[in-house]
Amino acid sequence: PISATLDLDEVRSTYRHDNDDHYAKTALVCIENTHNILGGVVLPKSYIDEMGRLAHDELGISLHIDGARIMNAAMVLDTSPSELCAGAD
Repeated sequence: PISATLDLDEVRSTYRHDNDDHYAKTALVCIENTHNILGGVVLPKSYIDEMGRLAHDELGISLHIDGARIMNAAMVLDTSPSELCAGAD
């Protein structure tokens, strides 16, 4: 199946600390649910929660969900948008 997820290890490895004036510090992870370019692929709640833990607990940054089609994702997953986005800011 098609996946619209970012690899968590890749997010970890590309995170930029605030220790080099030549690069901006990473401050935000952005995900999209449902993923438009891939034809509406739905991100599962477990993935959003896991990405939220990585962003908040491990990296100390925010997680943003582009919610233009969040109602579609909530319907497919049979959950509420607020429950689906609980791991995000």
